[in-house]
Amino acid sequence: MRKTYSNPFYDWGIKLHSIKELVTYTGYQYSDNVAIRYKEKNEVIEKTYKELLCDVQKTAKVLKNFDLQTGHVAILGRTSYDWIVSYLGIVYGGLVAVPLDTQLNDAELAELMIRADVDCILGEERYVKNVQELVSDSNTINIIINESRERREGKEDFLSMDKLRKEVQCIGTEEEIDPELLAIIVFTSGTTGKSKGVMLSHKNIITDVMSAKRILGLDEKDSSLSILPLYHTYEMTCDILLMLYFGASVSLNDSLKYLSSNLKLMKPSVLFSVPMVVEQMYQNIILAVKDQKKEKLFEVMIKVSSILRKMGFSCYKKLFANVREQFGGNLKLIVCGGSNLDQDYIDFFDNIGINVVHGYGITECSPLLSANPDCCKKRYSVGPVVSCCQVKVDNSQNYGCYNGHEVGEIMAKGDNIMLGYYNDTQGTREVMKGEWFKTGDIGYIDEDNYLFITGRVKNLIILANGKNVSPENLESRLNKIDVIKEVVVSSRKINGSEHILATIFCDEQVVQEHQISDIKKYVDEQVTELNRTLPSYMQITSIEFRDKEFEKTSTKKIKRY
Repeated sequence: MRKTYSNPFYDWGIKLHSIKELVTYTGYQYSDNVAIRYKEKNEVIEKTYKELLCDVQKTAKVLKNFDLQTGHVAILGRTSYDWIVSYLGIVYGGLVAVPLDTQLNDAELAELMIRADVDCILGEERYVKNVQELVSDSNTINIIINESRERREGKEDFLSMDKLRKEVQCIGTEEEIDPELLAIIVFTSGTTGKSKGVMLSHKNIITDVMSAKRILGLDEKDSSLSILPLYHTYEMTCDILLMLYFGASVSLNDSLKYLSSNLKLMKPSVLFSVPMVVEQMYQNIILAVKDQKKEKLFEVMIKVSSILRKMGFSCYKKLFANVREQFGGNLKLIVCGGSNLDQDYIDFFDNIGINVVHGYGITECSPLLSANPDCCKKRYSVGPVVSCCQVKVDNSQNYGCYNGHEVGEIMAKGDNIMLGYYNDTQGTREVMKGEWFKTGDIGYIDEDNYLFITGRVKNLIILANGKNVSPENLESRLNKIDVIKEVVVSSRKINGSEHILATIFCDEQVVQEHQISDIKKYVDEQVTELNRTLPSYMQITSIEFRDKEFEKTSTKKIKRY
């Protein structure tokens, strides 16, 4: 088949070798630009690149003065400027950052710290004080960041980073960081089992940042609103570090419940998101249209916009200027990752003038492996493979075909692939095949080197007749049924025969709006219609309902086990 794109990427930026080099370069290159914005009570505080560099250097100096035994420093706190400074300060000083999920309970946090050999904790007091007694090593140093103003004077339970930084000066030019040096240990979200400590080097992360820059046409005038947890590799690599690389600014969102007001306050041009947020933004638009009783007019506008966009006219964006005001008025780009985003949502936002870039990554790959460039998108794809690595498909297990392509497990190798799992040689060996990392995802690559994801190896349903069924494929179709809010597809043996089971959580608000009296009958009828479009072996033959949402990770992925 003929290639569609000869080169979908933007030019390379300046070549960097470490996160330290990134912070130093941007601190001088964009010194007076605003790097970070955040709210403090009713005031928006701005920190320039020069101020960020100084705070990072001071933090590195403070930590190096302790002469830590392992140099593994946990970060435990909510999204804040101090959290970012802590992360950058740790790696700037050649130490190892261990970012942790504050939604875990105290015992889980303590276990991860012990597994990662942490000998210093940087965090908010309310989190640190709860776990310090559970960490076995009594020599662990506890340092409080972003202290409350109500903190009592003379209280010496913990060291204060604010006070410690006042005792040191900004550091001048220092020794370079070895790119191969371990920079972070980040624990996977554990959607199907126990989390693993992924070891990423400076080279792993910085090469991924440089490759990500080639996907997006941004510059130093742009700004993002950080809405995802900072301990997640996607947020730190593809939002914080990438925006710093552009010389752009990052505004911090203090809570998802304030997302709407913060979009209007900070007026970002780009949002790095997960599907749940994009879907909620869509619902907010539709609800607003319904409140104004303009559904028919809106449908016509969308159709007109779609035609104008496909013909290459940019005037379609003017049709929805008022709609975009809901998001601050400047939002032009949403980068979505973490899990599958239905193409219908991408098409919708594209039609109202907000370009949606869908990407794919995995923590072990720092995390980005592919993303649809904002100028050369291909529908249903997660884009071309990023420049710093190679991807191939291992179809030796006969996973079948999809859209005329033979599918298999996606494997990757390159400078962004992890060093391995911390203290887990066996686990590392299981996911590597020579130089190639086995992602555990199933898909195919087309003639343009664009990647398509069709499922996950661990979730794959292998029927007795040898047929393979991707639950993600069925879940995507089921999610288009209006009353279904969440669904997990699995297999179950009933009376000795195998059935495809859909476990469903319904959207009560939609049920009430449609005045559906018998929800089970309604869903059964919808699933029957869906089954008519599917081959017999893929048809859903059993349905269960649940009365509460599925348990999820902190990045809103359903825990399938």
